[in-house]
Parts: sequence; C-alpha cells; structure tokens
Amino acid sequence: MKPGRWIGLGLTAHLGILMITSLAMTSPVQADPTQTDPTQTEQMPLSLVYPPDGHETTAAQIFLIGTAPASGEVTVNGQPVERSPAGHFAPSLPLQIGQNQFVLRYGEQQLTLQVNRVAAGLPAPVGVAFAAGSLIPDVEIARLPNEPICFSAIAPVGATVTVQLGDQIIPLFAQATATDLPPNSAVLTNSNQPLNPPLSVTAPSYQGCATDSSPAALGETEFQLTLNGQTVRQPGPAVMILSPLQPQVVEITAESGTARSGPSTDYSRLTPLPKGTRASVTGREGDWLRLDYGGWIKATDTQTLPNTVPPQTVIRSLRASSIEGWTEIAFPLQVPVPLSVAQGDRSFILTLYDTTAQTDTILL
Repeated sequence: MKPGRWIGLGLTAHLGILMITSLAMTSPVQADPTQTDPTQTEQMPLSLVYPPDGHETTAAQIFLIGTAPASGEVTVNGQPVERSPAGHFAPSLPLQIGQNQFVLRYGEQQLTLQVNRVAAGLPAPVGVAFAAGSLIPDVEIARLPNEPICFSAIAPVGATVTVQLGDQIIPLFAQATATDLPPNSAVLTNSNQPLNPPLSVTAPSYQGCATDSSPAALGETEFQLTLNGQTVRQPGPAVMILSPLQPQVVEITAESGTARSGPSTDYSRLTPLPKGTRASVTGREGDWLRLDYGGWIKATDTQTLPNTVPPQTVIRSLRASSIEGWTEIAFPLQVPVPLSVAQGDRSFILTLYDTTAQTDTILL
C-alpha cells in the first residue's frame, strides 16, 4: 500500500464493539455478469476453460470445466454430461497413462482436447548413474549466511554420493523411502490419498545439507557418485550466499503480485501484493525471489531498486470515513510494505510486515 492508498473495510458496530467483517481492495469497475442479456447468453459458443489442450498431469482423473448455452446437450466422447441451469459443466473423467483424447460437442460445435498423463515419480537410474532429473536443486539458488543449503539425488543402493560446494565436500546419505503427495487439485477428484513411493529400495534418495557463513558466489556445484569402482560426476547449479550488509530491495511492478508459499506455481497462493510494495530479498531459486516476510514471487513481477535500504515504516494512526455501501479506513505509511489478510467468518486480520506500531491514539 503506497502512502495515500487505502484499503476499504466493511465494519459493523454492535454494543460499542467494532467488528471487521469484510475487505474490499480498490479495483477497476467491472460490469455485473448477472445483468447479461439472456439472448446474448443463448448465442454463447461451446467453450472449455480447463484444462488447456496439451495439458500434462500425473493425476488419474481430470475435470473438464466449461460452458455452453443452457438449452441443448453437451457430450464428451459421445456421452452426455450433467450441467447447471446456466449451462456450465465440470465432469470428472478418468485418464490412462499416455495421451487421452476428449471430443466435446454441442450441436454443430466441436472441441478436441489432448491430455497427457505421465507416471508419477522419477525413472530409476540405469547402471552407475543418477536417476534422470533427480538432482536437487536444479536451478541457481541464493541463501543467507548460515542458512541450510540442502541437496538430494536418486542413485543406486550402496553408492557413495557427495556434492562439492566451493571448497566443501558434502556427503549425501541414503534416506528411508518417503511417501509422496499428489497436487492440491487432487482433492477435487477425491484422489488426494498419499502416493506409493515413486522408486523401489534399489534406488533410494540421497540427501545432505551444509551451510556457509561468508557472502560470496560459490560457483557451480558438482554431484559425484561412486559404486563398484566406477565414479560418475554431474554438474549442478550455481550457489550464492547473499550479503546482509548489501540487501537487494525490490518493488512489485505487477498490478497484483502473486505471492506464494514456495518457489513454484505448485505452492499455495498468499495474499496478493499491491503494485508498489517494497521488500528485501532473502533468497532466490531460479526466477523466484523469497521476500523478507516469507512469501515467494516471480522476479518478472518486480524491479530492483539500487542503493535502497530495506523498507521499514511506522504506523501512528488510521483514518475512517463513511461512503455509500461501506466504511473506508486509511492506514498512512511511510513506505508500502508487504501485507497479508486472514479472513474468518465474521472477522479478518490485516498484517502489515516491516511495520512498527505507534498507535496509542485512535479517533473513531
């Protein structure tokens, strides 16, 4: 939130208690979809919004989410699907390993969709070698001094596995076979049970961690595997230790920066960060940045602010005014900082990070 920008809050006063009940961020005005002309709806073509053609997944089932005019019938591979009164549909259909083709029809309209189901887990290693795609990390990373830097690889049982990081040789030890979990979307098809271990005990996961206290570019890593007198080396990504004395400060450039709980789109979304929000970077993984409050965001949604100190602000007051339909509450800040919202049934909690409260005087 930039100084002067605001967050709108719906408030209910009851017996002298102020209850926060809703949150409304300022946004462009949009047309009300409930006011659509019914004759225009009937002319709406058959459309599919998920999944995209060529989609790849490990799930055993998938939703086909789309819509068509309410009158008439929609079929998938010749079978009619159940629809809502408005014409929307979302059947859950099974997938076979490999390519799956779905043909959707509505009257004379037809859509063809290809979905590729791939086997869960990684392939087992062949001979004295690492399993293809099993080296982690697989992208350049940056961490703070003394923060654990962890590595893993899948290799044959009995192998000796190490990673060279700078002048350190980090041993990786075979771990007990772990159970994996399906993606978040699996709950929609009631298939969110834990998956069987992806590999047998003949190819365990080798893991190990290390730390480094000196800010520096440590260069590329090298994974090494030794078994039956044979040694295999495979290069890994570069590792950097960030300097706390020279922090990188970034500003959100996207209108609504999508923050997540980890460095990929597989992780859950957090409260979006408004354009102009500033934060210091405490880690990097590929093209994802970890911000000082814990959220991760794509680097392409930010710009670096050279020679800028990490954002800190105080909050000394708030300002409320009534307008038609809600109450506006403004939080004057010195600099826009990251925020999060936790919403309950009749309340929510707004958290401003990197902020010191000096709010001993409030006028309602």
